[in-house]
Amino acid sequence: MERISLAKLSATVELAPGRSPAYETVVNFTHELGTAVTLARWERADCCDSIVESGGIGWVLSGTVLKSVILESGQRRIVDLMMRGDFFSLQRDDPRVFSFEISTDEAVTARIAHRDLISLPVSQPDLYRFVHERTCETISRLENHILVQGRTRSAQKIASYLSLLCTHLSEEEGAAVELPMSRYDIADHVGIAVETVSRAITDLRRRGVVELETPRSLAMRQAQKLHPDLT
Repeated sequence: MERISLAKLSATVELAPGRSPAYETVVNFTHELGTAVTLARWERADCCDSIVESGGIGWVLSGTVLKSVILESGQRRIVDLMMRGDFFSLQRDDPRVFSFEISTDEAVTARIAHRDLISLPVSQPDLYRFVHERTCETISRLENHILVQGRTRSAQKIASYLSLLCTHLSEEEGAAVELPMSRYDIADHVGIAVETVSRAITDLRRRGVVELETPRSLAMRQAQKLHPDLT
């Protein structure tokens, strides 16, 4: 992990390809907070629990962060997947319960202490409203994942899951995206075996739901026109 300054943010994040207006807003929000924000650059597999320690609230400026828990059986279960622009630990998660890990080659995160956040309604009400909007987006993201897990067939789960990922990663419908996680991570996120994930993706590819350029680069192809049990 490497601490970086706001002055370096342009070089490390703002020039990244695929920026959207929504992401621009997150970058501007980060700049507006000034010295209250701590920025850090991470590498793949880095543990970033320090972001949430002592009441920290974090958000992703580039890369991907996984939030997971180890069950009594020893199995890892990924609870949430945070990508560029996503906030996490908004309800002061206990770091002794959840673990946070970087899943991409490089990631940049921002952190603000909870005590600084609760002062925003008075000092910077517009910024506090922005945090409230991100909180609602976090709830929506988790609700969508609950719906994915409620699918009864593996093809349903994976088709719905990949559709949500593609929508999150690109505003262009049907565009090819680079998945920020492995099939093992997908399995731990939806709660099925990795072999089942691979079989489901193979089936979806055969049926024309997904088009694979590489194992991690794919595009959704007219899923709404296929048999309803896939969506």
